Amino acid sequence: MSDSDAEHGAPSSLDAMVKKMVRLALASEYSRLPIRRTDITAKVLGEQGSRQFKTVFEAAQQSLRSKFGMEMVELPAREKVTITQRRAAQKTEKPSSSTKSWILTTILPAAYRTPAIIPPTRAPSTNTESTYTALYSFIIAVISLNGGSLAEQKLTRYLRRMNADDYTPIDKTDKLLARLCREGYLVRTRESDNGEEIIEFMVGPRGKIEVGSSGVAGLVREVYGRGRGAGAGAGAENGEENGSTELDRERRAEFEARLRQSLGIVGVREQQDEEEERREQQQQQQQAVNGRGSEEAARSARPSEAPRRSSRRATTAHESSSGESETEDSVKDESEEESD
Repeated sequence: MSDSDAEHGAPSSLDAMVKKMVRLALASEYSRLPIRRTDITAKVLGEQGSRQFKTVFEAAQQSLRSKFGMEMVELPAREKVTITQRRAAQKTEKPSSSTKSWILTTILPAAYRTPAIIPPTRAPSTNTESTYTALYSFIIAVISLNGGSLAEQKLTRYLRRMNADDYTPIDKTDKLLARLCREGYLVRTRESDNGEEIIEFMVGPRGKIEVGSSGVAGLVREVYGRGRGAGAGAGAENGEENGSTELDRERRAEFEARLRQSLGIVGVREQQDEEEERREQQQQQQQAVNGRGSEEAARSARPSEAPRRSSRRATTAHESSSGESETEDSVKDESEEESD
């Protein structure tokens, strides 16, 4: 770039590539297509700028975050579930964990992720887009709650309960499932077992990022009335004005535990709480054993102090069965001390 271009603020080649990268990311997300490394090289960098991928990528990320409230997130690799896929993976010496594909996700705080702030897109229409989002969120939730995979027959039964086994507001059911697989929300696997064809559906890479376990948990909470603002309703059922009763907290804890178990996830905080609780129980048991031994030693060395110490706590089963003679002697010693 010449000095005259710099004085007039002409964009450099790097700025032009960053703008192309941002446009490619927005256009790909609009079409629900992954942002592939090959497309970036061919449409953004070209032959001369292939070495500047990292610089252009980071600059585009910064522009997306500051201006659009989004960022590019790498898609996870597809799981090797069928026998053919596992054999092919074993033949590969170093299977790559990187997919070299990204999608756009929002980075706005949860308080701003509301329909009023982030409404469904108007193309082709708001109603169509919101219906499509609800359908694939429901299907992903059903598959996730069934262990991560669901046979085609079982999925058909779930859709039949919604009167969507043949047609949906978007398209025919088979075409809708094919579109979900094409866009990466679902993965359809087909395997033969003893001459019988087994077809299963799993959550795809886009479904894991765009919906994920947190989205499924939020959907389940809303369906069961455990979402935001549900505390008052739960408390009203129990005859309380607020939802902070002990019974309501226990129900919420039980509900969250069952939800985590259904999704097959245990948070780090829950694991830490379980470890701390287990550690506290072990310490209490050790203190009880040590305390019982020290009390027996003190009783044998200074029997006159035994009644004073036992009066501050409940009598244990060991002490109640120690014998009447020891108790009578200790009472006599105490009465003699009082008379002195």
